[in-house]
Amino acid sequence: MAEKMRLTDLDGYRQRAACICVRNEREDEILLITSRDKTSWIIPGGGIEQNETRIDAAHRELYEEAGVRGRVIRDLGIVEDIARKRRTNVFVIYVEHEYDDWDERRLYGRQRHWYRLNEVLSLLKGSKQSQYEFFQRFLLT
Repeated sequence: MAEKMRLTDLDGYRQRAACICVRNEREDEILLITSRDKTSWIIPGGGIEQNETRIDAAHRELYEEAGVRGRVIRDLGIVEDIARKRRTNVFVIYVEHEYDDWDERRLYGRQRHWYRLNEVLSLLKGSKQSQYEFFQRFLLT
């Protein structure tokens, strides 16, 4: 995929959107995807492009990375990663459709899997700190 112009704010932080995906009202199953290098399970998300809203970016990243579409049911606010100079708006998405084929599956062999709520924390602990923080915020809502 071609590198797009990503938004930064006045402080020089990269603007991002991430999606915690659920598939039932109990919110006890969470969709994770493999990282590009396939070493960990992560929450889908990425940079906001020029002329794109945070919600539009969340939907685009979700389809590109996980091959799913859905609707925003909650906005969890912004998680700041000072070390990496990123501010990520985290949304809870109710997944309404899963596609068998999607961009990053073809390009990078990315996989997706639904995990029980109690499995997710241990999977994300081995990932970047921000991923763990996204999920912690979800648990508090």
